[in-house]
Amino acid sequence: MLPVPSREARLLFITAVGFLGWGLMLASAPAVALSSVTLLALAMLAAWTVPLGRRVRKQRLEFAWWLDRASGSSGTIVPGAPFQVRCYVRHRGPESLSLTDVRPLAAEVDLLPLPESDLWVGATSRTEFTCRMTARAVGRVVLHGLAVSLRGPLGLFSMPLYFPNPLVVRVLPRVAGRARRSHPRTGYAASRAGRTAQRRRGGGTDFHELRQLQPGDAFKSIAWKASARAGRLLIKEVEQEVQEAHVVVLDVMGSMRGGDAGARKLDHAIDACAALALQALHDGDRVGLVLADERPIAHVPVGEGATQLPKLYDAMLAATEVVDADLTAFDDQQVGALVARYIRHQDGLDFSPGKSGRYRSLVRHVHASLDREAFEQSVTAETPEARTLRAFCRSRGLPLAHRPEADYGRKGPALAEALQLAASRERAPRSITLITDFHGVVNTDALRRTVQLLHAHGHALTVLMLVSPARSPLEQAVHGRTEARQVSEARAFFGKLGVPLRVSDGQDTSSALAHAPASGRLAS
Repeated sequence: MLPVPSREARLLFITAVGFLGWGLMLASAPAVALSSVTLLALAMLAAWTVPLGRRVRKQRLEFAWWLDRASGSSGTIVPGAPFQVRCYVRHRGPESLSLTDVRPLAAEVDLLPLPESDLWVGATSRTEFTCRMTARAVGRVVLHGLAVSLRGPLGLFSMPLYFPNPLVVRVLPRVAGRARRSHPRTGYAASRAGRTAQRRRGGGTDFHELRQLQPGDAFKSIAWKASARAGRLLIKEVEQEVQEAHVVVLDVMGSMRGGDAGARKLDHAIDACAALALQALHDGDRVGLVLADERPIAHVPVGEGATQLPKLYDAMLAATEVVDADLTAFDDQQVGALVARYIRHQDGLDFSPGKSGRYRSLVRHVHASLDREAFEQSVTAETPEARTLRAFCRSRGLPLAHRPEADYGRKGPALAEALQLAASRERAPRSITLITDFHGVVNTDALRRTVQLLHAHGHALTVLMLVSPARSPLEQAVHGRTEARQVSEARAFFGKLGVPLRVSDGQDTSSALAHAPASGRLAS
């Protein structure tokens, strides 16, 4: 690797070359001699700087870092909030070092300037410093390593150094930083009191109404005295605050992923999903989650308590790191080439594709570096080798571009399949919230039948539709009509089915969900 000249070295070189040309034109020996000596000195300083990197590595210049948990709100890292990474450099050599251009290598983060531009590392000592950065969006942020420049003699040249040391940072939704502690509740889930008012037949707390007996009503809920006075069988209904089951169906298809990190529809949808889940758990209800791609890619069964929230967060983060072969635009060969380039940069090992036996060696090397948690997460691929490489991409934060919907009109049936999974053939009615942009829903037959089936079983469905906010008059002119047409189509489709629809541009998702009507279902 060649040394990098500083600004002063470049100015000296340009000046020396100018003097040399001027001296040759005018046949001036002093000018030629002065410029030649300057160029020779620059060459000697550059040659002197080259072995610095090799020498400090032999002296075991070490680097390590860890996440400062006290930097985030409640120890949680959320988008837009600065967090700190504590670092140290241990130098065992006899000479002091001057490190410049200290910067972590990571994607989807914004680095905040260090208090000091230069880092002075004394001889046989350990120097600590702090890197401050902000994450742009929810997901897994991997800090791959630290890049620095080792300043040479007189500071005119520097050698770039790289310390590979992956550090994984989990960035949770914004509401996670404001999470309130909920006290654990005891009792059976079906009978425990919550904050959701539902009508029940028979015993309860607050009287609601008397109505005529219908097929399917239990005989124990008959009001016998009132029936005797009226001359016909009547059912007594009451209102009681009971625990409710909420299931969020989150659309994570290709149309939700366009745009800059942090401003995508998917980012706003995850924030809305987290806010809804956190509020429901705080109210004592149960919450589940289904991620709807061309197929359901994650399903968290309904649960409650402090142990349910981490499961929901893990599923939301999984929506941002899809690596399955049938959902990404990279084939197995391209994934292998991507991993080989990363290994060459991180570990200095060449597993370039096309060479005999390199692919199997790459898979063995990747398999040895993966932890057990990476293998426990399922990955869809044709071969075990391809699954290993794709699991490595997920664990190291190597993004694989999500492909758009492969089959035209596939989104409608995919959402219908996810809604059926959310109902899970449960007899007890549930509150289901569908968060989608309704983009690309052409074939609505399966979705219509599913919504009608949910209503027939007493489930309450609410739809939150996300639209892209126009940032400029040009975007308003180009995309405004398209968004307006999609909103109109969604209102007409869900309105005929009696489903409440809320529209949000990503800025008011919490308020849109807060104004959703109560289910008012009849609980059995």
